[in-house]
Amino acid sequence: MRPYIQRTLISLLVSLTVCLLIIPSGFAAPAPVISGFPLDTNETLSDGFSWNATTFGGFNYPVNKHKDFVASENWWGERLQYVEKDGQDELGKNHPGNHVIGEDELVYTTRPFSNKYELVSDLGLNANTTPKELGGMFYYKLPLFGKPYVIVGNDSTRLANLVMDQKSDDKETLKAGDSWDLGNNYSLVVNQVDVDGEKVWFSLDKDGKEVESGIVNTNGSVADKTFTATADFGGKKDQLYFITYVDSVFTSATDSFAVFKYTWLIDKDKVMVLENGDEYRGFEVKEASENEIVLKNSNSITLTLDKDKKNYFTDSWYFQTSDEGKGSTSPEGYIIYPATDVTVEDKAVSGVNKSKNASNDPASNESISNESASSTPSAPLLESKADDPKDINSSLPDEKSETPTSAKTSGFELLAGVLGITLCQYFIKRRG
Repeated sequence: MRPYIQRTLISLLVSLTVCLLIIPSGFAAPAPVISGFPLDTNETLSDGFSWNATTFGGFNYPVNKHKDFVASENWWGERLQYVEKDGQDELGKNHPGNHVIGEDELVYTTRPFSNKYELVSDLGLNANTTPKELGGMFYYKLPLFGKPYVIVGNDSTRLANLVMDQKSDDKETLKAGDSWDLGNNYSLVVNQVDVDGEKVWFSLDKDGKEVESGIVNTNGSVADKTFTATADFGGKKDQLYFITYVDSVFTSATDSFAVFKYTWLIDKDKVMVLENGDEYRGFEVKEASENEIVLKNSNSITLTLDKDKKNYFTDSWYFQTSDEGKGSTSPEGYIIYPATDVTVEDKAVSGVNKSKNASNDPASNESISNESASSTPSAPLLESKADDPKDINSSLPDEKSETPTSAKTSGFELLAGVLGITLCQYFIKRRG
């Protein structure tokens, strides 16, 4: 190990060791919190306690659809609001100390919003050039407690998980035998690539079993290059659930490849159905229609006016308040806002990230070894598919060979020592 690196590591380790000796062993950093806009019960009328996607980060918020999400009428997305029911001791400036939200007075409403397929958007298609198999240029999503679902058959009471939505700047390059993990146990398997015929034969599998198969000719129109699959699910007939587009086929020194783009997939086998009277996360479904879902709290909510207490109204969302009397004017008023704790998932450990490194793209790396690549000659698309999964490689940046000067190294060691002390002070303050 280089001397300056060794000295730097020793300096940092000493600082952190001192920190560990000072901080009690039970210390844990608090979870990140997403908070809504705070409202003062001294100043807000009862009908003013309302949050949408722009005032509460727990809601789903596509920024390009901002004007539709905040529209005064026919708005899209989610809203949480207090609606006074009996006219007695309502929340707000007329009764700033009231801290009870009665049954059915906390109302959660969600409405669908449109999304243009990536295939349509990136290729600049219109109503006349969009493949008719798509059923139109748009599909619809419905956010439900922050998570967007795809609605089935333009019906907001039928919700499916969006498994794959390949963005316009993304592509997947596969050779015969490769299997692309799409998520939720779905995979796209390339059976054969025929470069001479400009065709590719592939299958959509679920749990290792084929559910769809098709041959796409890349020498044709957008419709020729597009593959779609439909099925009966969610109580609806002939619903689209899978799209992929074969952009091109080409040959490297040893193999033939196909490039897939704009892949879109929903899980047709797990559709959530919402009906009037259903209980969902502490709320009751009061209205379930094709264009809107309305839920209200099943039980009254008594707020504990303590800045350190969380008043849960779902399993993960809660109201945070100040202490009593900490509003702007009245000795009884307080501050209130919705919030939710954030769980940070390590994608490297969980395997959520399924994207392939650029080193797997033969268009940018022709040096593929004969041991790891099987030859696929151009031939009629009749051969059986291979079942060997494609390896996903990782790469590290090139290490710089420049050796720093002594002035640089000494400054770096000092910075490491300061960093260690700063971290120590930070953790002590957080603990206090």
